[in-house]
Amino acid sequence: MLSLKRGLDLLNCFDDENVSMSTQQLSARLDIPLSTLYRYLDILTEQQFLRKHPETKQYHLGAAIHRLVSLAGNELPFVLVAEPFMQQLSKDTNETVILTVLINYRSVCVKKVESNRRVRLTIDEGSSQPLHAGASSRMLLAYQTDRFFEQWLTDCGMPRFTKNTICEPETMKKAIQSARHQGYIVSDSEMDEGAMAIAAPVFHASGKLCSALSLAGPRERLTDNQSSLISATRVYAAKISRALGFSPADGDPCEQIKSNKKVISDTKETE
Repeated sequence: MLSLKRGLDLLNCFDDENVSMSTQQLSARLDIPLSTLYRYLDILTEQQFLRKHPETKQYHLGAAIHRLVSLAGNELPFVLVAEPFMQQLSKDTNETVILTVLINYRSVCVKKVESNRRVRLTIDEGSSQPLHAGASSRMLLAYQTDRFFEQWLTDCGMPRFTKNTICEPETMKKAIQSARHQGYIVSDSEMDEGAMAIAAPVFHASGKLCSALSLAGPRERLTDNQSSLISATRVYAAKISRALGFSPADGDPCEQIKSNKKVISDTKETE
């Protein structure tokens, strides 16, 4: 039982301010010698509860944690609140709707509502993506502190996936600053060629970022109706935020839905 407790104590060392840690930091925090710590790290890494960065040698939470978060996500209060709005957004637009959260320098899908179209974008609940590529990932990054940004950049870098992937730190800083100002992000073929997404932030009652709501599909369809789909995504993100108790200072974006309903309905596929 003591070994189990030690393993859980080790996992609990990771938090918003310590998303990656070295063996020296973990040893100091747990007050255990490195020889003992390495045994725990080997087991937790083997079971994918932790992963070791190949260059920095620091430890991060691993894929097993992401899978558990996905399972727990179905019971999380904010996911339960968001789901009916996600269902309605998908129904209105006939595109896939995704809810993501930030975990350990990764964007993790905790809920999805898939389009019923034959050609659609799909993503597995519990899967994770890097923060610099894709609308929902970058929206999560946009609301982090400068300290978080610099540490994330050091630990993860910005690898290229397509010709549209943002790989320059200064360009990324400008992009996320713009995202905060305009309240949405559009990504086009940043992770996968031909895939497009629109994301907007969801806030807790405290005013802090809760998650990112995104609409995703083939770029041909989303490009044709981009303006109305941006409005729809922003409106439903605002509705979820309001349902969570958030009170925006600059008016209520949900009022926009009155003028958007007809435009949104026009994006539906004619069978």
